[in-house]
Amino acid sequence: MEIVQKYNLPKQLFLQFPWLNESSQILFEELDIAEEKIGSLSLIEMVQFLFKEYPTLLERIKQFFSNIIQSKEEFSTPTGDGIHLAMYPILQIIVSISGNRVLGNALTNLFAKHSQEELSDYNKKKIYTNNILQHIFSNLGISCMVEENIYKNGIKYPFQMDFPSYLSVSTKIRNDSWKLINRYFEDGKIYLIRHDVILLLREFVRQKTQPDYKQINKELSSQMEKIPEITEILNEISTLMATHKKRFESSIFSEGETIGSELYPPCIKAILYSVMHGENLSHNERLAIAFFYLNTNHSIEETVDIFRTSPDFDEDIARYQTEFAAGSGGKGKKYSMYKCAKLKSLHLCRATDPNFGDKLCRDGAKKRSGEIVPIQNPAKDFIFWKKVALNRLHRSQIIDQLESSDEAEINRKKEEDSK
Repeated sequence: MEIVQKYNLPKQLFLQFPWLNESSQILFEELDIAEEKIGSLSLIEMVQFLFKEYPTLLERIKQFFSNIIQSKEEFSTPTGDGIHLAMYPILQIIVSISGNRVLGNALTNLFAKHSQEELSDYNKKKIYTNNILQHIFSNLGISCMVEENIYKNGIKYPFQMDFPSYLSVSTKIRNDSWKLINRYFEDGKIYLIRHDVILLLREFVRQKTQPDYKQINKELSSQMEKIPEITEILNEISTLMATHKKRFESSIFSEGETIGSELYPPCIKAILYSVMHGENLSHNERLAIAFFYLNTNHSIEETVDIFRTSPDFDEDIARYQTEFAAGSGGKGKKYSMYKCAKLKSLHLCRATDPNFGDKLCRDGAKKRSGEIVPIQNPAKDFIFWKKVALNRLHRSQIIDQLESSDEAEINRKKEEDSK
């Protein structure tokens, strides 16, 4: 295996994982482009050059978008050659031009999943040693040391990650098992097994491959779209998205939204916001949104429709789980909406969130007598008291309008009398 000494990593790794730092330098070496020439090429010229040098690049990119639009979480083209390396920056550019965050999140999800599968212990090629994993993290600026024979409480921990590096990645994983309290922590280091390290790397890749939607300004975007290959890819994406419309359009996000959305509690609005932006949901988030919808007179179809913008959407699985929650499958039991106490224990409560929080959730409802009633169920209490609050607001607005009208009439009569 050829090792690129200045990067301390096998060259093949850069071809496999184009999100590694300095991958672009490997690409230039593959293309035998002199360093002085690199600086003279504009982004437009570089894209044109890549399409010219790699004749099959166009079809690979079209296949990539075809896969993610159809929710296929796999690379159906080779992932360890120069074309795969050249494909990555163009994918980023195209998603940035489109501005479509569902496509962007599907892209990050695929690269993250690919890294996990390639590095997994189940990979029969077994070409990625623990030391290579250490160097991958080092390349990404994360301190992760390898000491093979360290045991803590009878468990072998070959990896040790410093506290700040661990937190920078683990906080993105919505699972209690990644909390520091559930990890072996000593002298500023978190001790990890290989499986844990691969999952952390997967989440880091998800963050690192997130497209920069401000990367391409309007003028540059217009120039990019004139490149024949880019035009063809964008047209292909439009056609595919039109064919798979439900994957990218969910009824709750159309103009005006579903009737009653103004009554949604903060926890539900926050989850819907994640769905709208094509983000993967945790298991408990999926259950919470399904329970809420099914307990607020939404149909199974409407509930399944919510998840269509998720990067890992699978209609058969989503429909089975929704029907199960609705009581039309399994034991025939319809599940109730999580209560607020349960949502708090799952860290899904957003009562005080600066973006989604609501005074009603935070402070409780106030009766006419002055008594404060805490909100205990987002599908019952919150909706009931939110309706009360909206009705009170509506009545006060009507009174204000009547008073304004009366005052205007009095002023009009005064003016007439003065004439």
